[in-house]
Amino acid sequence: ENNSTQVKLKLNYKRTAIIGFAFFGILLLWQVYDSWCPLFLTNLFKTTFGKNEKEVQYLVGIVMALDNLAALIMLPIFGKLSDKTHTKIGKRMPYILIGTFCCAIAFPFIPVLFHYHNLAGTIVLMAIVVFFAMMYRNPAVALMPDITPKPLRSKANGIINIMGYIGGAFATVVGLVFSFSKYLGTKDNPNEYWFNKTANIWLVEGPFLVASVLMVISALVLFFTV
Repeated sequence: ENNSTQVKLKLNYKRTAIIGFAFFGILLLWQVYDSWCPLFLTNLFKTTFGKNEKEVQYLVGIVMALDNLAALIMLPIFGKLSDKTHTKIGKRMPYILIGTFCCAIAFPFIPVLFHYHNLAGTIVLMAIVVFFAMMYRNPAVALMPDITPKPLRSKANGIINIMGYIGGAFATVVGLVFSFSKYLGTKDNPNEYWFNKTANIWLVEGPFLVASVLMVISALVLFFTV
């Protein structure tokens, strides 16, 4: 092409960062999920089967690996569905909104069921969260290439990754504020001991509530600005 007809492309940093809010919510969710759910499962399996921590780790590993198996199956399905979807709010946004809001509703109930020693309920809620997380993950990642010219996608991808890692870092900070060891207590402090059901549920509920609220906010910002 003639130089005079070439259009100089410029990345819209503000819009790209806002799109990154979707990735922010994804990594925030998974960081909380991967940090807390293995602890929940370890304690539930120990009390349910009367085993020590080492003896139940293989069960914890199996349950936690199921989200990777689900990803292999569901991510391509929802990615393909969103490619074929046409609505007034676009082809990605319906999956992002439904997936985010359903995740945000279900997510805080995982520690509630754990608190009441409900192993089956905890695993079922984890599966529900994984399902809806998979629903919006691929459409959220695909949103940037949909509206960003090809020569600028590498730079835009860097911004989106930064937003995602901020979400993961924020989840780590939240984990420092809420302590699982304080929730469990010790046998030397029976009034705080988890098995006496006197533990403060907010010590485990807090990270999940914070993650859910921020996920909803990130989805709403994305919806109303992009």
